[in-house]
Amino acid sequence: MRPVHDTGRISGRHGAKSGFTLIEVAFVMVILGLLIGLGAQLLPMLVKQNKLKDNRVLVKEAKTAVIGYALATGRLPYASANTGGNESAGRLNGYLPWATLGIPGKDPYSTTLFYAVDSHLCSTTSAAQLKTRLADLISGTLTPDLFSDGTNIKAAFIVLSAGEDFRVNPPNDDNNNTIVDIFDNNRFASPYEPFTASYDDVLEAVSLAYLHGLLP
Repeated sequence: MRPVHDTGRISGRHGAKSGFTLIEVAFVMVILGLLIGLGAQLLPMLVKQNKLKDNRVLVKEAKTAVIGYALATGRLPYASANTGGNESAGRLNGYLPWATLGIPGKDPYSTTLFYAVDSHLCSTTSAAQLKTRLADLISGTLTPDLFSDGTNIKAAFIVLSAGEDFRVNPPNDDNNNTIVDIFDNNRFASPYEPFTASYDDVLEAVSLAYLHGLLP
C-alpha cells in the first residue's frame, strides 16, 4: 500500500507573515517628518494668500457700494473722520463711510478701510446733476482734485485697504502717520501698483469717465 501524503500541511515558512523592520519604520518616520515640516511652512503662506484674496474682494465690493450710493442718491458720500463709519460733512480724505453705505468697514486684517473723494461730487442732489458735474470735470470746465496713478487717472473716488502691515504706505500716505487723513494730498497710487517690501496697500479707483458712463 502506498503511503498517503498530507497535502493540507504548509511546511517551512510559506505563508508566514512578517512585520516592519526597524529600517522601514525609520524610513516612514522620516517621510512623515518631511511632510509635516512642509505643511508647517505652507500653511502660513496659504493663510496669507487667502487673506489677500479676501481683501481684494472686499475693496472691490466697497467700491461697488459707493457707486450704488451715487446712483441712488445723486451724490458721492463724504469721508468719515473716524472708524465709526458715518460720513463727516466736508471731509474729503479719511475713513470709508461704511455705516452710511450700510456695508462692513473692516478688512481681513481688522483695519477700517480708507476713502477719498473729489470735492465737486458730494454736493449734487440728483443723478442728472451728478452726471453734468462729472462731464464738467472731464472737459476741464471744472478742475479735478483727486488723482490715481500720479495724475493719469482723474478719479471720482478711491477706496483703500492698508493691507497686512496695517499701515497706509506712500504715496497714499504723505505725512507718514500710517492713515489717510486731511493732511495727505489727493494723489494716490495706481490700482495696479505692484507689492514691494514697503508697499502692500490694496486700492481701487473709479475714474470720472467710468462713473459718468454708469449714470443714466
